[in-house]
Amino acid sequence: MNPEVFTQKDYLRLREWFVAAIEREGIDHGSEPLRNDSNGAYDFAYYQLMVKARDAWMASEGVTPSDEMLSRAFFDAEITRHTRKRNRQNPLAWLRRTFKSWRNPKVHKDGVAF
Repeated sequence: MNPEVFTQKDYLRLREWFVAAIEREGIDHGSEPLRNDSNGAYDFAYYQLMVKARDAWMASEGVTPSDEMLSRAFFDAEITRHTRKRNRQNPLAWLRRTFKSWRNPKVHKDGVAF
């Protein structure tokens, strides 16, 4: 991997690495109340996974992703994990949400659908 170029394929591999690591470590942000001081168990697990990811990518690819890339991939992995879980629980839910948004598009005050 070229250190100057971090492709979408690399990002997706990093995100999947985080999905697997979150599952393996049993990290769940809903298990504790929200804290403003960044000293909760979830925050510590997040920081530890950042270090592990950086080390793993340095060992396998010879480069380290930026802190921003690691952070984005981590939280994208959280969203991906919860979306997959929701879709496993109700396989047709995504289809209903798609058709519901198609039938009732959100319209901006200027008349532009978004």
